Amino acid sequence: MKTKYGVTGIVFDKIDSKHYFLLLHRKLNWSGWEFVKGGVEPGEEPKDAVLREVEEETGLQDAEIVKKVAGPLQWLAAGTKYIYSVFLVKADKNEPVALAADIVEHDGFEWVEEEKIEGMLTHEDNKIIFKKALRWLKKNA
Repeated sequence: MKTKYGVTGIVFDKIDSKHYFLLLHRKLNWSGWEFVKGGVEPGEEPKDAVLREVEEETGLQDAEIVKKVAGPLQWLAAGTKYIYSVFLVKADKNEPVALAADIVEHDGFEWVEEEKIEGMLTHEDNKIIFKKALRWLKKNA
């Protein structure tokens, strides 16, 4: 079985005492809400890959990694095992988001309050890692 390594970036900002998270609306291969994600290129470290993916998919350039979230995310699809490292990534909600024009992966985005995230995320594994990330944020950030 082929294995593909990648990263997921839970992009957030904190305004006053409230956390907001950036969700992307996927339209390629399936339709629904997800966090930034993508593959790790040969020779690339996961922490570098997540920042690259954030910039490629959202245009956000001033993002920074806050924490690697316990995981990883793993799933099987079409004979491939996917193993994705998960990172909490701080960004500025006021910085304009520009979805990649040359990639047809996403057709929308939304900064969402923490209470609404679980109801919007499409995949259960994303809900689980989000809960882990939120618990850490509430204790540490």
